[in-house]
Amino acid sequence: MSKSFEISSYFYPESFVLQTIDDFSDVSEMTYENEILSIEWNEEDIDNIFNEFMNYLTWLINEL
Repeated sequence: MSKSFEISSYFYPESFVLQTIDDFSDVSEMTYENEILSIEWNEEDIDNIFNEFMNYLTWLINEL
């Protein structure tokens, strides 16, 4: 199962998105291209993974 989400680079710099993908690499397979994050997951709970992804991404940015 796969689901895609738009993540605006205006609000979320690509370098932070890529760092978050790297940090989540053992959780799920993710790709980011043209401001679209695609998450591969074998269960229906992709929205929860995305929410955790965004929480972590926000935390990274706030740590600047």
